[in-house]
Amino acid sequence: MVSIIKRKVLEGVYWINIPEVDLRILCGCPPDAIKHLTSKGLLPVVSEDGIEFESGPNAILLSDDLVQNGNLSNVSEFVAYHMFYTQGMIIPNHPNFKKPKPLMIGKKGQVDAQMDYIYRGNYGLTSEKEFSDCGETNTFTKENIAMKLRFAQNNFLHTRDLVDAIYLDRKKVELRPGVHVRRVKHNVFTFSYKDKSVQVDLNLKKYRHYQPSFVLPQVTIPNDYFSVIHTGEGDGWNPSKPSLSSVIRFNDRFFLIDAGPYILKILKAVGLSGDQLSGIFITHVHDDHFAGLYDLIDEKNPLTIYATPVIRATVVKKLAALLSVTEKKINSYFNFFDLKRNAWNKQFGMEVKPIPTAHPVDTTIFIFRVKGKKRYYSYGHYSDIAALSWLKTMIANENSSGGISKKYFEAIKADFGIPLDLKKIDVGGPSIHGDAKDFAKDKTKKLVLGHTHLQFTKSQLAIGDEVVFGHVDTLIQKKP
Repeated sequence: MVSIIKRKVLEGVYWINIPEVDLRILCGCPPDAIKHLTSKGLLPVVSEDGIEFESGPNAILLSDDLVQNGNLSNVSEFVAYHMFYTQGMIIPNHPNFKKPKPLMIGKKGQVDAQMDYIYRGNYGLTSEKEFSDCGETNTFTKENIAMKLRFAQNNFLHTRDLVDAIYLDRKKVELRPGVHVRRVKHNVFTFSYKDKSVQVDLNLKKYRHYQPSFVLPQVTIPNDYFSVIHTGEGDGWNPSKPSLSSVIRFNDRFFLIDAGPYILKILKAVGLSGDQLSGIFITHVHDDHFAGLYDLIDEKNPLTIYATPVIRATVVKKLAALLSVTEKKINSYFNFFDLKRNAWNKQFGMEVKPIPTAHPVDTTIFIFRVKGKKRYYSYGHYSDIAALSWLKTMIANENSSGGISKKYFEAIKADFGIPLDLKKIDVGGPSIHGDAKDFAKDKTKKLVLGHTHLQFTKSQLAIGDEVVFGHVDTLIQKKP
């Protein structure tokens, strides 16, 4: 048996497998790295103790540089989620739960930054003070902390409690019995086991860039007065699709909803550039909706981020952790415009209502409307909603430290049923993502299904249409 297996995943990213000690190291972790591992067949389904689950990396080697050639090099959130949840490393009674913790390897500054940024991505705001700093009410604060605690199994664990940090300088460090790594020079590392060794170079060559796992068609946007361009329908796992996002065109202005990885390439595919955006609406800070924000930073002409104060705070805290800068610095990168939750906010003649919804991290859905000659025309962006069947199991009594009230559940259910002209819904299932059955009786004129990763059933397809990249839903063609 070969003691060390090395494979190239993409430019500046490698896979090291040492089967004898059950160590699988992802070397280099740019955005959507987990999608590339899927495409390369490096996440096989295995069976242990009668349980089937995906195998995958149980260690991450970070780049010495956070940014290379303008690209983020260390964006490990979804790889960590794969280790925690898909591979079951933090799930009690799972075969992987009893095994050693996964490893985060690299320079101290980079490792510590990833630990803090993953924590914020996991939970968002976690204290009553952080909510009160956003001007939130005591009732809203307690409801949302209790809800998120239930998702978090009643404990906000820091990433340092879940992952072992391995700091590298120029000394040889033991990762597992007999397995050593040494940083040879900038971004060049040697792994050794027994009498074998391999070297990986995480440096991107000049003018080279990380590439997405998907290929996009080129689309021409029609000259509508109010329309929705579907710029993403996938999730953080599907390698063939960009993550769920939309562009709203209104009166010759373009507004982006969420910014997943490779957002500039996605915008280019629909004929847009970052400087053509009048603003971006943020639903929440999971990387498949957040990681593209770095690509939109323009200090000379800051982009406006529209969000509720709570979502704005999560954006600032997570991006500050990722980039190892102050929150004040993040506030200089963007213009933040606070939206009132559960209220209509007017922007350039368009109205938008952000509605908080249940998710492991602070999240809002958005409803947009524009007044026509006789009525309003509306679009609902229902990204990252939880299945009602799962939420029902979270209803707890008043003495419980985590969970939701029946009143909270009924409010979420009512939000799902708001009739609109067009609604894009998360049907990723089966728990923290939506269920198409929850919209079977929806009176919305047109439903489109997003956050697609699993195969649809015939009943789901009867409820709505799967979103196609670049498809345009016109709500008002000409100015009323």
